[in-house]
Amino acid sequence: MCTMKKRSYLYTPWAGNMPYCTIPEKLKLYAEEVPNKEALVFVGENGREGVTYAEIVTKSEEIARQLIKLGIKQNDIVAVHDDKSPIWLYCTLGVQMCGAWPFHFYFQKNDGSDVAAMLQKMSCTALITHPGEKNSYVSIIKHFATFKPDGMVDSKSVPSLRNILFTSHTCDFDGALFIQNIPFSTDDTLPNIEPEDIAAIFYSSGSTGPPKLISWSHASLLLYNSIGCEGMSYKKYDSLFCDRTFGWIAGYPGLIFDGITRVTTSTSFKEKTLSDICSSTAKIINQEDCTHAILFSSTMNELMNGDYKMKTLETILSGDGPISSRDSKMLGKFCRKFMNTYGSTENGGMTVNVVTDVTKMKSYDTGVPLPGVEVKVVNKDGRLSEIGTSGEIYIRSKVSSTGYLNEEQEWHKENRLKGYWHKTEDCGYISEDGHLFVTGRMSESIIIEGAIFLPSQYEDIFKQNPCVEDAVAFGIPDEILYHVAGVAIKPKEGMTTTAEDLLTFFRKKRDLNFDDSFYASKFVPKKVLFFEKFPLANSGKVARKLVKEKALEMIRSEGCKF
Repeated sequence: MCTMKKRSYLYTPWAGNMPYCTIPEKLKLYAEEVPNKEALVFVGENGREGVTYAEIVTKSEEIARQLIKLGIKQNDIVAVHDDKSPIWLYCTLGVQMCGAWPFHFYFQKNDGSDVAAMLQKMSCTALITHPGEKNSYVSIIKHFATFKPDGMVDSKSVPSLRNILFTSHTCDFDGALFIQNIPFSTDDTLPNIEPEDIAAIFYSSGSTGPPKLISWSHASLLLYNSIGCEGMSYKKYDSLFCDRTFGWIAGYPGLIFDGITRVTTSTSFKEKTLSDICSSTAKIINQEDCTHAILFSSTMNELMNGDYKMKTLETILSGDGPISSRDSKMLGKFCRKFMNTYGSTENGGMTVNVVTDVTKMKSYDTGVPLPGVEVKVVNKDGRLSEIGTSGEIYIRSKVSSTGYLNEEQEWHKENRLKGYWHKTEDCGYISEDGHLFVTGRMSESIIIEGAIFLPSQYEDIFKQNPCVEDAVAFGIPDEILYHVAGVAIKPKEGMTTTAEDLLTFFRKKRDLNFDDSFYASKFVPKKVLFFEKFPLANSGKVARKLVKEKALEMIRSEGCKF
């Protein structure tokens, strides 16, 4: 009898209708159907602010007309920076409605050189931002732009930049231009925009390297949200709590395009203690009667270990990568279903793992493809790997971005293959029961005398130690072995431990004995470094590349040799 050979390939069919329209068109449908329904709810120290579909459409059209009056044209690129606020949404949609392309970004460097480089690369014509606390963003902008009395700007580093618009009157200086002060007429006609026009430009998280500029069309963003809702069982008029930043694709308020209310905080999670975050999270979820939530591992861990009273949600989605078995405590107590997804800024969500049974939770299990997504795992020769064998993960999907902006050659030649498969540069394997396990980045592999180890093989063990909050493993260059292993440790608050104790714990967990195994002595990390906190990427994830760079700098300064 002939049987089909099992291959490292997965596919989930999708029979839904493609929402081939623009984002403003979709929002206008809801504004007509349920004009007074709240699409977004912001909760902060100053209380609660709900924004209805009708308000969103009206105020976004006003800003679109103001931008046109200012001279913004179709296909111009307008940078939008204003984290988690109604005005951010109005400006973003206003840019779309006038036919321009919104670019979502964050200020990171105090001299603004990172932002200026991206704006220059895109020939950006305008920038919209809040002035920042104590005019902090104004100070950064003045490093690369000069304000003129007529409201225009000059910039040697970004010659295309003509206007910088502020969304709040908290700053007051000669040449400051406030978007609310720009005159407009309701008689002004808005241009026709198409589903294939660019609706958003994001930049990748930067957790493993320099960020790339990634563009999405209206049709692709709408399809991304529709498929995500189907895969995660979100229903029209549900409500979801998510305090992630709007300018990151996983935090983008796109669920409102499918009738789901997005509930969020009006202040950044980075400005609070973890205890404050959990207290406000539980309070808001209860107060707004949310049905779903997206939470980060640190928040979930604190909720599980603390005395927080929070309602039981239909689902909780892990917002920062593969789940750990320790997340199982969320089931039953805080949610009926626990989920995690695997995705990227290039392709959006790619797989989803829905867990209802604690005993079936497995670390690094990202589940099955979302509807319309194909997954395969290949070996170093580009051939399909055997089931259960690690390799590089490739994705092909109905949903994807339009590419890397101004880097089309790189996008097509390096990351797109025959048949439009996308090389993720992640490694993992497909299990016998048809789940994708994502175990790390190909570029992060630790190679010790020809043997390849993934950071997760170290991190999983150290994270089991009761004194460890987080761990990042990395390769330390070695003249003989190529790499020796190192690990950066973030201890739990109030806990103390030593490198010797952690290595003893590691050996016991791995059942390694120096006296019996020469191999073991090479596998055990040669350096343990302690961090009070890990730097974060724009997505809120640990910036692994920065952790590694800092750790190697510390090792070099100590003059360590192995």
